[in-house]
Amino acid sequence: MKHRIGLFFFLFFTKFCLAQDELPEFKIKQIAPGKVTISWHNPFHNCRQLFVQRSADNKKFKTIISAKNPGLFENSFTDTKLPLNKTVYYRIQYTLKGGNTYFSKSHPLPDKTLIENNASVQSSPNWKASHFVFTNKNGFIQILLNKPSEHNYRLVFQDEKRVELFQMKNILSDNLVLDNANFTHKGWFYFELYQDEILIDKNKVFLKGDSH
Repeated sequence: MKHRIGLFFFLFFTKFCLAQDELPEFKIKQIAPGKVTISWHNPFHNCRQLFVQRSADNKKFKTIISAKNPGLFENSFTDTKLPLNKTVYYRIQYTLKGGNTYFSKSHPLPDKTLIENNASVQSSPNWKASHFVFTNKNGFIQILLNKPSEHNYRLVFQDEKRVELFQMKNILSDNLVLDNANFTHKGWFYFELYQDEILIDKNKVFLKGDSH
């Protein structure tokens, strides 16, 4: 009987550790040139340490801030030393009571030039460019994805009447530029980005100039 109880406890503990959820998706918002705000919700009451980390290649991450109150449910941090004209990645590392350490998914922030170029064509003061699908400085639609080898990405493009134009499935590149010939005209196009069939971004993108 004791062996059965011990085996049950071991299986339960193993299942709990493997089922540990990642920190929920955090948000990145550029508030000024060289300044980015990272905000998040932390559902773990037993969180003992929480670090915001940044990387230039999505491989080697460096801690840029340690949260003073890691147990807060809602918190944010402003990165004021953002490298200009470079794509950077952010993630959150947190440690729970007992010493178990986890990492959130990482997300890219397009370079300053790309963001300003995309924002310059906005027709609505409330519209904000996507971090994943945007118009680059050369006038082409660019796509930045996080670890496409580990996820199934699907991208759906629609015209201004929300009629589907085409889909891109099983995207394998983390940095992709589309040929303007894929689009029928210049102007606004809506899109929906799915990660493992979960909608992670729904926005619109502006295509300048002739597409032929």
